[in-house]
Amino acid sequence: MTSPPDSDHGKRRLLFRLGSEVHAIDAGRVLEVLPVPHITRVPHGPPALAGIVNLRGQPLPVMSVERLLSHNPEPRKTSGGKIIVCDYSGIIGLLVDDVLQLSQTGGDAIKVLDLDETLQSAFKLEKRAGVARGQEASQSAAGPVSADLSTFLSFRVSGQLYGLPLESVREVAHLGGEIAAVPNADEAVLGMMSMRDVVLPVVSLAGLLGLQLASPEGAGSRIIVIEYDKALVGLVVSELDMIRRLPPSAIDTVPAVLQRGRGTAEIHAIGRIDNGAVLISILSPERLFGHATVSQVIERKPGASTMAAASESGAPLEQFLLFRLAEETYGLPIAAVDEVIRVPQDITRMPGAPSFVSGVINLRGKAVPLIDQRTRFDLAETKSGGQARAIILTIGALQAGFVVDSVSEVKAVSPEALSAAPEFSSDETEVFDRVAHFESEGRMVLIVNPQELLSKAERDVVASIAREKTAVTPT
Repeated sequence: MTSPPDSDHGKRRLLFRLGSEVHAIDAGRVLEVLPVPHITRVPHGPPALAGIVNLRGQPLPVMSVERLLSHNPEPRKTSGGKIIVCDYSGIIGLLVDDVLQLSQTGGDAIKVLDLDETLQSAFKLEKRAGVARGQEASQSAAGPVSADLSTFLSFRVSGQLYGLPLESVREVAHLGGEIAAVPNADEAVLGMMSMRDVVLPVVSLAGLLGLQLASPEGAGSRIIVIEYDKALVGLVVSELDMIRRLPPSAIDTVPAVLQRGRGTAEIHAIGRIDNGAVLISILSPERLFGHATVSQVIERKPGASTMAAASESGAPLEQFLLFRLAEETYGLPIAAVDEVIRVPQDITRMPGAPSFVSGVINLRGKAVPLIDQRTRFDLAETKSGGQARAIILTIGALQAGFVVDSVSEVKAVSPEALSAAPEFSSDETEVFDRVAHFESEGRMVLIVNPQELLSKAERDVVASIAREKTAVTPT
């Protein structure tokens, strides 16, 4: 992996340090040198792959030179460091401890890194199909979800459970940033805030519903951006719950006697969850936007309704459900998500099942296997507490739940902010087909292709378990 000193006599080299050793690389291959930003880990990537970073809106694969040279999967823990951006059939980053100098070499004993030989077996040159193909694959992965089920985003306000039709939700985000107060506004109007370069009216849902107003800066507070008749408003809620799917038989109209109080007019229906053990108040976007407070704040700020529902190219935005595993955030096309549920305490264990299969649960009379994504992504086990969620997906004929640490946001992303993920030399990394770039937040998120979330072998194993488990005791 090193070239003899006299083989490139007279060439300029860039000298860099790894621990106490000094190496060099042909300076003609170097495009730039960067300080180390946040590196997004790629589960099941090649051992030498440190991850990917955001390089001016494009994903840059970063290889650890220490791992390349020593084949040590556990690098030394160092602070700082540099990334050398090189030309290698495209661009690639080399993670080193420090960059020392440019040197006009001539027969010295410094080790020269042969970039082609070193990277040939560690990184693929081929690129995936374009973003459009990835989007089509993700959307087609949703599978035959029953049209009779209605999908709701559920959340809590003042300790009570509410829901909104998912199709009316543009995105969900942590409440952050400065909110500018609106003079002489109703107490439910928190103010205006900038979101994706557009001014958005922000309203306390508790205030609209006649509940006790709480501080909007709570740790779990979210802002839900909903759309109705091309107008947008941000609703502040106490806590994001999950995505729920209910059959018509589990949705009842609101009794007339309950429609007399302040705030109850916005409640469109009552949903029954777990055979009526839990009730959810289903809100109507039409009624919310018809509320005098919301109407007035939108009229006072006409620009609030101009947050485009399409990208600059005219293509529609695509929504993604963001979830966390350990310290990383990943995304799934929301079109492929059946629902999101809390992980039940009672899970039917399956003796002899693969380690990534947590067990089987009863989901409305159907046996659904649960896949532990921490195990799938080679992450250490941890107690995720009450934030753990199971994302229910249908892949082909198989429906399975994928257990994650938490579900954090729903994001609407334009095609311009999506790019194809770099091709890595591990077949298991095919699960990531795209990268979403959130420039305003300075981060990028790997997007999971639902069709590749299970390998063919794993699909067969899990499908076999689901077939054999024909009767599951209801939880």
